[in-house]
This record gives sequence, C-alpha cells and structure tokens, in this order.
Amino acid sequence: MLGTKIIGNGDIKIIFLHELMGDCRNYEAIFPFLDKENFTYIFTDLRGYGLSKEIKGEYNLEEASNDVKNLITKLNLDEVILVSHSMSTMIAQRVALIEQKIKKLILTTPISASGIKVPEIQKKSLIRKMSENKRAIEQIVRSSSRRYNQTWAKYRIDMGYSSSLVEARTSYMNMYLNTSDNENDINEEIEVNIILGKHDSAVFAKKETEKNFSKYKNVNIIECQEAGHYPMIECPVFYASKIEELSKK
Repeated sequence: MLGTKIIGNGDIKIIFLHELMGDCRNYEAIFPFLDKENFTYIFTDLRGYGLSKEIKGEYNLEEASNDVKNLITKLNLDEVILVSHSMSTMIAQRVALIEQKIKKLILTTPISASGIKVPEIQKKSLIRKMSENKRAIEQIVRSSSRRYNQTWAKYRIDMGYSSSLVEARTSYMNMYLNTSDNENDINEEIEVNIILGKHDSAVFAKKETEKNFSKYKNVNIIECQEAGHYPMIECPVFYASKIEELSKK
C-alpha cells in the first residue's frame, strides 16, 4: 500500500496527491488549519516518493492510478474526494475514470488529461537533465519563483531532490510531457473544482485551464490572487479553507 499520513477522524474522506518535485510534505503548511473533527485527510505519496520511496515500479499513469484505487479499497473508503497538485492531476483524472467511489475532484494548478505540450527539443532537454540529476529542478524552480527570495528557491530545490528517487520523477515528467489522446479518457460527469495561482506560469493560466478542461460538464475555477504554483504553501489558510468548503458542498 502507498505510504500515507492520516490526520483527523471525520466522516468526509479526502485523499491528497503531490506534485513532481515534492511529496506529501508540500501540504504541511495547511496542517494547523485543518478541521480534524469533520474530515479525515489522507496525505499520500506515490511510488518512489516520500513515505513510498522504497516502493519500486514503472512510475506511470496506469500504475499510479491503480495504486490510488487499491489504496481506497484497502482503507475501506466508501466515498472519497480526491485532491491533487500539478503532475498528479493527470493521475487524479484517471482515477476518477476507473474508481466509482470518487465523489469529486479538486485539482490544484492542473494539467489536462493529455499532458503538457512543449517543443520536442525542450521536452528532450528537460527529461535528459532530470534523468542525469543535473539542474533540471533548479531550472524549473527559478522559472516559477521570481517573486520570492533565495530562501524560498533553496527550500523548493532541496525538496525537489530529497522527496523522490531520480527515476521516479524522470518517469513522471516523461508521463506529462509526452502528450496523448488521454483527454478523451475522462469521466466527463464528475464535478471538477480547480484552484489556480494568479502568478503561476502561462501554461497554468486561467484561460488555458478553461480550454483544457472544457470537456468536463461541471467545472468550477477558483484563482488565488496571492499564489503562484504552490497555493498550499504560499496561502495555506486560504487553501485549507477552500478545500473544506469545496468538499462540504
């Protein structure tokens, strides 16, 4: 079973998935503000990450989606709200397709079910640098952290390296950069709530997100005005409040 950190014992069950360059520790800033009486929060690490770092695998969309489905079964959950961030939003959308117990999705700074399309040269360069463990993380962090100081950048870079195995983050990067027809493999009927950061990069902008998620019939987009790509860290009170608000409705 995937490694988890469970907080609270409420009736509303929420599973959290992490991004490419972090693990469930990305959510630690919201812990003091969680309603532990009404909610159960299940912070989950994918294979090769954090609490699941010793679990080896292929580190791909199908495997990760089935791992989350199996986690739901092993925890004997009847109804689940699935929260995900960036890279794992691809996985969450697939889980909603194969697992009927998912009540709704809350996607943070998401990408479409088909991934992110970038020029072939740039894609190969990013994947090569990530696999060689040479400055790909620094490049990504610095491109998205211009608003903040060097302490923040160092924190994010250190998290990127310490949270996962290099083969895991390289494979998941490969997953979302190799675009496909997966955009058609979605549960169009499920409720999708999206939390964006106003200061995120262009690929995660509101207009781009509206286009990428137009196939869903019930989409609600919330834009955090003071965040970039990490609203759970940059604006933890806002983020915790919105997760609970969206989960109750």
